Amino acid sequence: MGAPEWAERFLAEAGVADVDPRSGEPVAWGRRVVEEIPEDQFDILRGRCEMACVYPDWFLVERRLQFADLMMAHGPARAVGLGPGGGFKWVRFEDGSTWGHGQFRSGALHQLEVSPRILVRCDKDGNEKGKAPRIPRRTVVRTSRPRAQPRRRGR
Repeated sequence: MGAPEWAERFLAEAGVADVDPRSGEPVAWGRRVVEEIPEDQFDILRGRCEMACVYPDWFLVERRLQFADLMMAHGPARAVGLGPGGGFKWVRFEDGSTWGHGQFRSGALHQLEVSPRILVRCDKDGNEKGKAPRIPRRTVVRTSRPRAQPRRRGR
């Protein structure tokens, strides 16, 4: 739904409102708020339209990229990354593109229900577990007395 006529003076021309943190591609389009809107009018606007804060700006969102659009453009989901607490981190498609915006959470989790084998466990930053090189720890045992020599048998 577009902005009411009275709100036009508060809004810039249409453009990208939000981008995906993993792919860097646009995921929402709309109009940036360029002039402070009085609180009562802002509440009316929020009731009629989708308003989103993409810090530090507010946007009137006119369109969002849908999960179905991603699947049509990039193929089926091949992996869904979940963090240690089970929270959505990212979804990877057949063409290798990876998307991590929260608006794709429900679509990705639905794909996971359909095909549980695509689950990938991640750390809290969204990195796949086991993919980062592990640095082996050296265990140093310190003792105040010398180690006992093994006993020889048979002499």
